[in-house]
Amino acid sequence: MSEKNQPNLTPEWQLNQLIWVVAALAFAWVLGSQIASIRTADRTVQVRGAAELPVRADVATWTLGVTGTGDDLAVAQAQVTADSVKIRTFLQAQGVPAADLGSLNVTVNDARVNQYNTNYNGPRFSVQGGVLVRTSALDALQKARDNLNQLVSEGVVLTSSWGPNYAFTKLNDYKPELLSKATAAAREAAEQFAKDSGASLGGIRRATQGSVEVLGRDSFTGESEQLEKRLRLVTTVNFDLR
Repeated sequence: MSEKNQPNLTPEWQLNQLIWVVAALAFAWVLGSQIASIRTADRTVQVRGAAELPVRADVATWTLGVTGTGDDLAVAQAQVTADSVKIRTFLQAQGVPAADLGSLNVTVNDARVNQYNTNYNGPRFSVQGGVLVRTSALDALQKARDNLNQLVSEGVVLTSSWGPNYAFTKLNDYKPELLSKATAAAREAAEQFAKDSGASLGGIRRATQGSVEVLGRDSFTGESEQLEKRLRLVTTVNFDLR
């Protein structure tokens, strides 16, 4: 080989070559570590955990409406007042506190001012009123509902009866326990997934708490009509896998 085709092996050339090799190796190491960290970051599992707790309603409402009729407004009003007094007496006898009893709005209908009732021959006035119950004495309310026929025997005609409707108002007292149970259920599911995939479970990376639902104990009737209820919470949790 001629001297003209031989590579330049001066110290400067050798140093430049060494620097290039070291730089290439460093770049490859950095790129490789980034790829490894990205793959490690993707090693997660997302699971849901559900928890339920049985609870009992703590407040109830009930509207008991009556109607009075007559050609004399005072007579119709007196009938509503008398029936409302009987309802109040009955409810208190069943154990519902007097302080928990209110009055429904009184409405009056005059048949003569209705232009579409020109041939109406019935009583002129119709007065609606009654009693509104809002109470935490739920056993007494249940007893009153079961003995409602006593009002009928006293001549009270209920023209409307809404309820009893039961509500649960102490959600905040149960949220910590629900969240703890739901998270434990999620971890149990994640541990099984990790076991099946040959990995080990790490800590929680991200968690989302759902809303607490108030459900009836039974599915064949509305939640508000049921004294016994259940609280349900579903959480979504992301766990790291190792």
